[in-house]
Amino acid sequence: MYILQLLSYLSVAVFVVMVISRGIRIARAPVHLRWELYPLPHEIGKSEYGGSRLEEYEWWTKPQKKDKMGEIFAMAKEIIFLKGVWDHNRSLWYGSFPFHFALYLYILNTFLIMLNTALFLSGNPAFIGATFITAIVPVISWILTITGIAGALILFYKRIFDRDLSIYASPSHYFHIILIGALYVTSLIWLLNDSFFIINVTSYFIALFTFSSMTVLPLSAVIHISVALFLIFYIPFTHMTHFFTKYFTYHKVRWDDGVYKQNSPMTKKIESQLNMPVSWAAPHIGADGEKTWLAIASSDPGKEQK
Repeated sequence: MYILQLLSYLSVAVFVVMVISRGIRIARAPVHLRWELYPLPHEIGKSEYGGSRLEEYEWWTKPQKKDKMGEIFAMAKEIIFLKGVWDHNRSLWYGSFPFHFALYLYILNTFLIMLNTALFLSGNPAFIGATFITAIVPVISWILTITGIAGALILFYKRIFDRDLSIYASPSHYFHIILIGALYVTSLIWLLNDSFFIINVTSYFIALFTFSSMTVLPLSAVIHISVALFLIFYIPFTHMTHFFTKYFTYHKVRWDDGVYKQNSPMTKKIESQLNMPVSWAAPHIGADGEKTWLAIASSDPGKEQK
């Protein structure tokens, strides 16, 4: 059990360090081309009908006000309900939604168990919150395991037999579905074979919180926790980091409509990038490894070749 406890600390530490590191690298990356597609959810009074502040006279001279609640609701619909998948690939949504929603329930359950552990360690385990958590955690566990397994099976089937997906699928896509599916399957096995599930899972977190010796857990619990720890360790090295990189996609690409004034930090960053040499091999670009983006954007490469 000492090894399992050590792996728990290691997995969480690697996850935190790598996620922060990756976030910093993305934040420092060159400026992405803005989409500038309207309507945007933060448009006040205009997004409902597809308008934008560009309708206003000399809009660039006026202070910009954003509807933060509009952004939050738009993100919630996408993150929780996968609205984009529902709108553009309905058949995939029937597998993707339960697959991801089960993960959200798993995270919620983990926080509830941690709260239950904190209440127990506070010396007042009879507190009504602890009683409620003890009752609700197994229920959520059953729901997420069944939902998650169903979603994993549907997604795996779609990846194999849906040509629109299979031709773009890589081995990692199948492995990720199997790995997360294993998280749900081993959770189900633990639930079926451990009548003291809530006691054992709480004792696991007590040992982690107090740095004390861990009690002996059932084999099904050890297998499930091992799968969960590997997943936590593995996620930062994969495209599954989209759970936080979507922030940059939305706020820095899709929704960024700010005005960049002369000598502003962003303007200076863009000017710096425009002076970088272009080494693309595509002949229509007209790059030779020495011309800058600014020079190419200001010329007509096709005309120069004639």
